[in-house]
Amino acid sequence: MKIVFPTDGSPQSLAALDRLVPRLAWFPATTALALINVHPQIAYGRAVAWAGRDAVHRYYDEASSEALAPATALLGDRGVAYERIQRIGDPAIEIVRFAHEWGADLIALGRHGHSAVASLLMGSVSQKVVATADMPVLLL
Repeated sequence: MKIVFPTDGSPQSLAALDRLVPRLAWFPATTALALINVHPQIAYGRAVAWAGRDAVHRYYDEASSEALAPATALLGDRGVAYERIQRIGDPAIEIVRFAHEWGADLIALGRHGHSAVASLLMGSVSQKVVATADMPVLLL
């Protein structure tokens, strides 16, 4: 069983992972877990012109590492093996794309507490993943 867990480093995301970890026992002993952070793409041309290509890539790397840190600490404390994945782009699209590339069986993710009106106006990554994924999605 291969499970993709997207995280943005937020307390809600960490709480969802905290709920998932005890449930990993539901799955076969060979469960593989991939933590993924997708950083939205900035206006790349302008950023490169202003800061330089290396600075932009360093920014992406640092931002993703910072977002993954709470989840990697939690999994390390619990002795759960995982892979760290960093992507750039539209979070929902990249999450589903990675899940396909990796051959995932499940996407498990937290759902932020937006109101129905805010979700309708802004959408949410979890809603977009549910709408676009053709594999099971577990909302925590």
